[in-house]
Amino acid sequence: MRALRLDYSNDGGLRNLFGYLLLGLVILFTVATAWYFNQLRQETKHLETMVDKVEGRISGRVTASDVRQMPPAKLAEVIKFSNHAIHQLNLPWDVLFKQLEVAKGDGIALLGIEPNAKSTAIKVEGEAKDYAAMLKYVRNLSGQGVLQGVYLTEHKMDDQNPDKPVRFTLEASWAIN
Repeated sequence: MRALRLDYSNDGGLRNLFGYLLLGLVILFTVATAWYFNQLRQETKHLETMVDKVEGRISGRVTASDVRQMPPAKLAEVIKFSNHAIHQLNLPWDVLFKQLEVAKGDGIALLGIEPNAKSTAIKVEGEAKDYAAMLKYVRNLSGQGVLQGVYLTEHKMDDQNPDKPVRFTLEASWAIN
């Protein structure tokens, strides 16, 4: 059997040096990664604030700081726009649409309704199975009191359709109480 020879005097200097270099590289990599992550986080915060500002401008939101920085002429314009929007939201839209539906009866199909809240005018486009149904619808709308001055402005028989419906357009004034 061979004799085992142990040498405790060899300290492995090269291996220790390699270990220290590897440890230094790991620490350097960790510091660089933490710095890069911090930079990305700051850039993300900056971009998020920019996106919030752009979304605020797109959606029309006005913050308190925007109001403080706003010139008086612009502030008056924003107030006027807000009041106009509030006025339109407070109009009795449900009453108008309900009356248009109640008056139509059988043989009438509404194709388009174009209300103009500013001038209180309304334009209704529809289709009737015949002239009699169309004229009855105009009379029904006139007698309800929600619309005033109901006038048939256009009518035409659709010859392309085998049922020969009558397409019509009428205009009226909206009696807003």
